[in-house]
Amino acid sequence: MALFRIITPSAPLRSGPFADAALDSECLYGEAFEAEQSENEFTFGRLGSDGYRGWVPRYCLGALPTPNTRVIAPMSDVTSQADIKSAGRFALSLGALVTITSLQDDFAEIITPNGSGFLPRQHLLPLASCGSGDTAGHVLGDVTQVDDWVAIAEKLVASPYRWGGRCAWGLDCSALVQLALATGGIDVPRDSGPQHHIGSGIDDVSQLQRGDLVFWHGHVGIMQDGENLLHANAHHMAVASEPLDDAIARIAITAGPVTALRRPMADRGLIGRDKS
Repeated sequence: MALFRIITPSAPLRSGPFADAALDSECLYGEAFEAEQSENEFTFGRLGSDGYRGWVPRYCLGALPTPNTRVIAPMSDVTSQADIKSAGRFALSLGALVTITSLQDDFAEIITPNGSGFLPRQHLLPLASCGSGDTAGHVLGDVTQVDDWVAIAEKLVASPYRWGGRCAWGLDCSALVQLALATGGIDVPRDSGPQHHIGSGIDDVSQLQRGDLVFWHGHVGIMQDGENLLHANAHHMAVASEPLDDAIARIAITAGPVTALRRPMADRGLIGRDKS
């Protein structure tokens, strides 16, 4: 088994070794990928961040150093120089993992497959897994999680809905939850089914508050407050905010009633999945 990292801004994780195979999920730049076998220019393996398995195009895999920083902006341009006017090389999504080596003014220098690049320091947060002496902590400070992870999800309003998508240019309901919670220091499974087990249960919708999760069969949304739901959904074909009562009435027609209300816990590590 060989260990690679994703070296493209994102990489499709498909159900088979074909370009037209179903998109099961998506890998993000810098994430680890454990390769097991190859076929038709695709490699089958396991995504290190959440254990998802599938086929990834071989050209998306390569070598990068162990990341020490997470992108927390919806999208951030990697530039050739530490200057907002310099040429953009490629864009990274919320959730991408990078290795920073130094700080130049308000730009962090990162390692890419083709030399150095630069990202705005405001778009970055050190990973909790990094030690106190790591460059990321020294350059960016020792804060490794945001105070309000729902605010990160809200920045994705109007992003396109995409089944299996997991980045700012297209994502599904459970990816929105997974990516946003990660910025708050809470790692959760990829799919809404296993996400049912996040945190603790809530007895009634009257008890809902900001950051609580509402589940249906095959769907999940984030409460912005006691009344409004934020979710990536196929009705709007986008990440959208709407009154919870409206969502409950509409979704009941196709997916049935609400199946669970959960309040995430600020635990470290993956909740609801076997870590082996």
